[in-house]
Amino acid sequence: MTRQISVLILVSVMVMSVMACAQQPAPVVDSPEARAEQAGALADLEASAGGYDAMLDEGAALAASATAQALVLELGREPTEDEAAAVEAIMRSAIGEALTEDVWHKAVAGVYAEHLTAGELAETRAFYESAVGQKILGLGTVIDDGVVTALGAVLEAREGALTEAIDSALAERFPELVEEGTDE
Repeated sequence: MTRQISVLILVSVMVMSVMACAQQPAPVVDSPEARAEQAGALADLEASAGGYDAMLDEGAALAASATAQALVLELGREPTEDEAAAVEAIMRSAIGEALTEDVWHKAVAGVYAEHLTAGELAETRAFYESAVGQKILGLGTVIDDGVVTALGAVLEAREGALTEAIDSALAERFPELVEEGTDE
């Protein structure tokens, strides 16, 4: 009876060991094909978390901001809020036509595949598939905005020193600016 229990325990341990090994993913061979597959899956995760739409929104906001000065000159006035919103919508639409989601996906996946091995991409993908990874992906713009706000506050607090350092360095590099700007 003791022998049977020992054999049963040994068989159980062996079965559990085999099951544990079977649950761990096999190492990913680093090849261009494996990188492309893993990078594409990672780009899919980013897209499903709103990465493509966020790119369109950010691009439209930047393009509209860059266009604002030209609009003021052309219109001879500041655009209304409705006009500014319309310009941003126009920019978003135009960017979306030039950078379709498929083009965006291929570009993002290509950058990932260029800089990470297939194994690193698989690990990254596993992380972003986790609950914490999904949360981070979902908070992408919130985190980005928070960092921009925090850094903006630091720069604002140090505006005097920053301005002085820039003015001093520009005056040293371009002495003709100092001579032209002097009223003495």
